[in-house]
Amino acid sequence: MKKLIKAAALILLSQPLLATADIRDDAQALTAKAATYVEQNGIDAARQAFQQKGGEYYPSGLYVFVQDMDGKTLIHAANPKLDGKVLIKMKDPKGVYFIKDMVEIAKTEGSGWINYMWKNPETAKLAAKVTYVQKIDGMDAFVGSGYFQ
Repeated sequence: MKKLIKAAALILLSQPLLATADIRDDAQALTAKAATYVEQNGIDAARQAFQQKGGEYYPSGLYVFVQDMDGKTLIHAANPKLDGKVLIKMKDPKGVYFIKDMVEIAKTEGSGWINYMWKNPETAKLAAKVTYVQKIDGMDAFVGSGYFQ
């Protein structure tokens, strides 16, 4: 009986880890899919597709954004007011220049993960965010998508 209880406890305790792994995979897949969409359809069509809340590129808990290599926001699904703004010098409360770091990842590695603080659009509170970025082929830009911890 004790073994059964321990096994059940381990399963229950591992659920948040599994959920995090799933959303991490979802963020990475969404980013790749969005990059392909931009490559095939252009930035204007992408803006319309990405900003449809509840749509294919803006599911619950995730959204995509597109930045150029100068840190200019080309598309921000959750906050279109950021479109056109250069955010390269923006830093989070912990001092992380996260846009600059994203640009560096896209330029040097092509894709990768970054951790920073950002306002969660669902709660309107500052929260830890983990984002995957991927360079867009044929453009001096990258797509990102992430999740809040």
